[in-house]
Amino acid sequence: MPKITVIVTIHNAEKYLRECIDSVIAQSFQDIEILCMDGGSTDQSPKILREYATKDHRIRIINDTNTSYGHKVNEGIRQAKGEYISVLESDDMYQVTMLEKLYYIAEKYHPDYVNADYLNFFDIDGKRRFIPVKMYKEEDYGKLLESQKHLEDMRQILRYWTGIFRRDFLIQKNIKMNESPGASFQDMSFRFLTSALAETTYHLEEPVYLYRIDNPGSSVYNPKKAVVIADEFDFLKEELIKRKIENISIWKHFYIWKYNDFYGNLCRFGKEARKALFIRCYNELDKDRALLESSKGETYSVVLADLLGKSQEEIWTDIGRRFQNNQDRENYIKKIFSVSKQDGIIIFGCGIRGKRALTDIEFLGAKEQISYLTDNMEALWGSQLEDYFIISPEETIKRCPNALYLIANKYYANDIYKQLQSYGVDKERLVIFQ
Repeated sequence: MPKITVIVTIHNAEKYLRECIDSVIAQSFQDIEILCMDGGSTDQSPKILREYATKDHRIRIINDTNTSYGHKVNEGIRQAKGEYISVLESDDMYQVTMLEKLYYIAEKYHPDYVNADYLNFFDIDGKRRFIPVKMYKEEDYGKLLESQKHLEDMRQILRYWTGIFRRDFLIQKNIKMNESPGASFQDMSFRFLTSALAETTYHLEEPVYLYRIDNPGSSVYNPKKAVVIADEFDFLKEELIKRKIENISIWKHFYIWKYNDFYGNLCRFGKEARKALFIRCYNELDKDRALLESSKGETYSVVLADLLGKSQEEIWTDIGRRFQNNQDRENYIKKIFSVSKQDGIIIFGCGIRGKRALTDIEFLGAKEQISYLTDNMEALWGSQLEDYFIISPEETIKRCPNALYLIANKYYANDIYKQLQSYGVDKERLVIFQ
């Protein structure tokens, strides 16, 4: 009997499938079975799976004609033979030691599940770039958490695919995904129920999973898929009622999660999808308002307090601004990673914001791109900040004529922008650090 069952969910995934399966086969922990749940793919995915299955006896192909993502995961759990369950999406990958590290913790502490952090990744100009993502507060890492004793402070799983779950825990608690048509947001109830029903959990402070963020098949611009989020919360509410769960803390977290999730997705959806979910959000709020206001929404979350206390016009403006900030951040990251080491990055500003920009670029893993720092304060020229020389703006033009300029100044960013343009720097090489 394998120690871990890896469930790979597949539907027309030929573009990424080989990399995905290779990352499982290459695991340093080898006592696994690999269930490839193919949802009726019409591309080359079935052929690729058969090729791999002939080479590795641990691979089992399950032809799941129900293309619902939730059904694939549920069927995988039902057919799994492993003591632990891990789920991998077919455009993502595992770090080579992921299962080994999670299994070590699982065997040492015996939690209902153990999970870890992950890396967002994307490919640009032929290079792969990684951005680390932390999921929990610092104090929640590296120790066994007795979840049921502290439901008032329940830590919901943000990403279920970064962990392994005890199969008997999932079976005994009858935790399943919704099997609604399509493949959008069906993990939400699974994440909430595992968080609410686990006796003990463990969070490893290390990125073990690689999550692709440049898949063009994203649903964030599809208005029809956007409102599915609300349907998933309807499903979860029915589950809680059916299970006769009356714990006040669990229900409080249900409403926190529901409206935080609405708000978070509103801030990342394209305009049409955003509008569809916005309307649904306020329809839901009308139904929940009496309950939430009787408990004073401020005791739930800042988001709920805003939704209850601000006008719809104010909220629409807020999320539009946050959406644009997210877009600006994405464009900034893409520009940072599109710069060659030869051209380099110049950080313009050596004060508090300049130091923040420096830290941010180092966090993103692009430290080697930084060539120099610059500032209009002449007294700084010739000195150093950390490992970087500060030179005059005119000198940066001479030394790095094709550099990207990251303007890190709170009050004079627009003036600096115009100053650099007057030196002949194209606007495509100018970015204002937020």
